[in-house]
Amino acid sequence: MSALPTLLLHDLRLQYRYGIHAAYGTVIVLYGAFLVFAGPYFPDWAVGLLIFSDPSALGFFFLGGLVLLEKGEGVRAALAISPVSARAYLAAKTLTLTALALAAVVVLGLAKSGPVNWPLLLAGVALTSVFYIGIGVPIALRFKTVNGYLLGSALFLAPVIIPAGLALLDPLPMALLAYPPVTQFRLTLVALGYGTAGTLELVLMLACAAIAAAAALLFAHHALQSELGRK
Repeated sequence: MSALPTLLLHDLRLQYRYGIHAAYGTVIVLYGAFLVFAGPYFPDWAVGLLIFSDPSALGFFFLGGLVLLEKGEGVRAALAISPVSARAYLAAKTLTLTALALAAVVVLGLAKSGPVNWPLLLAGVALTSVFYIGIGVPIALRFKTVNGYLLGSALFLAPVIIPAGLALLDPLPMALLAYPPVTQFRLTLVALGYGTAGTLELVLMLACAAIAAAAALLFAHHALQSELGRK
């Protein structure tokens, strides 16, 4: 992991060079402006859906783009013969993209009208971001171009994320907490004031989201090892 600081700087430079920070910053400012003016008329569940479907899952799309851009520039081929491990490579991508998601959520949360449970919102978004970055890695490795990934990955993501709408049920059946996207969306909703959740339910949701995030990272690490080797 000694290469992690270098990889973090590399990822930040790559994101900046390809305009990810500028483009996404513009989108978030527009979202924030919309919430400032329309927030009082915008239901909490709709704000939750916006956060869950955009900042929380943005790593899935941005990660695929970065991985394929690196492939086109020969970076991954160079990493395969370098001492850089799959763990360090994955950690750098996860940290930078999750930080971007959290920054975006802070802007949206501040722009939203009404109270926000910040610890719960930030924890839920961080765990959700890590989960989608984790499942994004093995999917991205299947594609050869950025456009192919952006179009084809939707086929993989849609069946996973669409059932998350069940999180809008209130009260939420406890059995649904076993499905990570439902749990992740529900955490965001509760943090924004939609629905109710007791202490036990919150603990179960956070535990489920954490386990899902860890499992996704392990899966991603295994997939990257086939590309970069075991180091």
